[in-house]
Amino acid sequence: MVQARILKELIADGRQSDSEIAEKLGLTKAVVKNGIQKMQKMGVITGATIHINYKLFGYKAVAHILINVDSQQAEQLLEYLQKMPGVYSAYSESIKGNIDVVATLKTLEQLNEIKDAIKRHFSVLEMRTAIWTDVKEMNENLAITPENRKKISESDNHHEYLKKKMSCQNVAIDQIDQKIADVLSENGRISIEALGREIGISSETAKRRYEKLKENGVLKVTIQVNPNKIGYRALCIFFTITNEKSPSIIEKISRIPDIISIMKTTGDYDLQIWAMIQDIDELLAIQDEISKVAGISRVDIEIAGLSHWEKWPSPRQYISTF
Repeated sequence: MVQARILKELIADGRQSDSEIAEKLGLTKAVVKNGIQKMQKMGVITGATIHINYKLFGYKAVAHILINVDSQQAEQLLEYLQKMPGVYSAYSESIKGNIDVVATLKTLEQLNEIKDAIKRHFSVLEMRTAIWTDVKEMNENLAITPENRKKISESDNHHEYLKKKMSCQNVAIDQIDQKIADVLSENGRISIEALGREIGISSETAKRRYEKLKENGVLKVTIQVNPNKIGYRALCIFFTITNEKSPSIIEKISRIPDIISIMKTTGDYDLQIWAMIQDIDELLAIQDEISKVAGISRVDIEIAGLSHWEKWPSPRQYISTF
């Protein structure tokens, strides 16, 4: 239980110190330090990375591409995608030959270039795409402690994301900010002194720059975990169509435990809802909760296994934009 509470804090803010976590949880610094070390030794904690706001870093959009390819080419396609510029996530679903890709786009034309390159080299049976227009990232909603099986507080989440959205309005990103993001994406818990040395700036400047990026909702550090070590077996994506645009739909969905992201999309669907799943009973329960939300008219489901995921979240996932 203590380790789970510590883990929740590090998922919410991966750069919290042992002292800060201890104060929040009413523990001693030694208990927190020992808990983190045990989780690292057990392979629960596997690294630290960042979420970033891609719009503020000069990207036009983020695209989600679902590919159905000849199953004999699936592994080869995954290797190809992982080397492709702009692709920050590519993984195979539970059915061999079904592959999910997330790509960052400097221009919308780049999406067609990625799709054309895939089709030139592989026997693609089907390809569907969606552009993410806004993202609500909620990894801290993982229900790894008993109290998180209860629905999440609506008002707290709403105010936090509204604050981030307002603070991002007039933020300019320069080369130093980009370098900070690059270093933190590889090691989110690097010391400020080491961060400054790698970039070639003073530790005071590194600290000030990082704090500004964090406070403005441009990036945040999160711990990475092996989801299999904390009881999760699959990632489920619910593709939904809504018959209205009420914000209450998003807020009701966001209170369901183990919902980790909600994406507003263009294309065949209006929302993508991502959830970590522990077992089939939870999958059915989440599906039932989503279907109960007034305004949702259709839900389609895709499931990917987590057996190969030793580091989640993957580097540079999209931070909340609403």
